[in-house]
Amino acid sequence: GPLAEPRRDACEVRDELRIERDGAVLRLTIDRPHRRNALTDALMVAMKDAIEATAADESVRVIVLTGAGDKAFCAGADLTPGDTPFRPKVARLMSPMGELFRAVHACRVPIVARVNGLCLAGGMGLFGMCDIAIATEDAKFGVPEVKIGLFPMQILTVLRDLIPPRFMNEMCMTGKPIDARTAFAIGLLNRVVPAAELDAAVDTMVADLLAASPIAVRRGKYAMRAVESMGFLETMSFTETALVPMIQTEDAREGLAAFNEKRAPRWTGR
Repeated sequence: GPLAEPRRDACEVRDELRIERDGAVLRLTIDRPHRRNALTDALMVAMKDAIEATAADESVRVIVLTGAGDKAFCAGADLTPGDTPFRPKVARLMSPMGELFRAVHACRVPIVARVNGLCLAGGMGLFGMCDIAIATEDAKFGVPEVKIGLFPMQILTVLRDLIPPRFMNEMCMTGKPIDARTAFAIGLLNRVVPAAELDAAVDTMVADLLAASPIAVRRGKYAMRAVESMGFLETMSFTETALVPMIQTEDAREGLAAFNEKRAPRWTGR
C-alpha cells in the first residue's frame, strides 16, 4: 500500500527529538537510545513545540510517537546530573513535563504510541497522553518512582482514567511493572504484536485514521476533551450543539454522498 514506503518529506533533529513528516503523518522519535530514551527538559520543550505546531497545520492528520532502538519507548526522566527535569527552578511556575502534557491535551490530532520496549515513569505519562497505543509483546509498563523516594504525581493526571484503580494502586505503591499482556487485558493497549510486526501494525492503524474525515476527527477529539469534566446534562447540551455545525461541513455532505453511492469518500477537510 501507499504507507509501505513512506515519503520522507522532511526530517530534523531538535534536542534529541527526531521530527519527520511523511505526507499527513508527523513522526516524533525520542532519539536517546543510549539513555533508554529518558526525558530531558530540552527534549520535552521540543516535543511540546512540535505538537503545538499541529494546531495551525491542518495538513497533519496523525502523530506517531515512539523511541529510537528496540529496548525502550521511554524510561522516564533522565536521573543523571545535568539537564534533569528534577533540578528545581522555583521561579518557573510550570514544569516542562506539565507544559508538554497541557500541549498534548489541547492537541486535536490523533496520537498513536508505538511502544517498542520499556515504558516507565515519565514514559508512562507520554504513553497515557496518546489516544491509541500499540506495543510489542516484550514491552513493560511501570511507575517505579517509589523506589527512589518519589511518586508519579503529574503522571497520575493522565493515567487516572486509563488504569483501573486496583492496578493503579499496586503499580504506584509497589513500583513494579506489568507486562504487555496484562496491559492489554486491563485496556491500556489497542494491540500487542511481535516486535517484527510493530511497524506494520502501526501503519495499518495510521491508514485507518487517515481514511476517516479529517474535520470529523479534529472536531471529535476536541469534543471528547471538552466534555471530560462535565456532568451528564452539560455533556448532552455541549454535544447537541457541537453536532449542528458538523452536519454543514463539506466532509459530512461528501461522506453521506459516498455512502449512498457506495464509493470511498474524497475528503477535503472542510
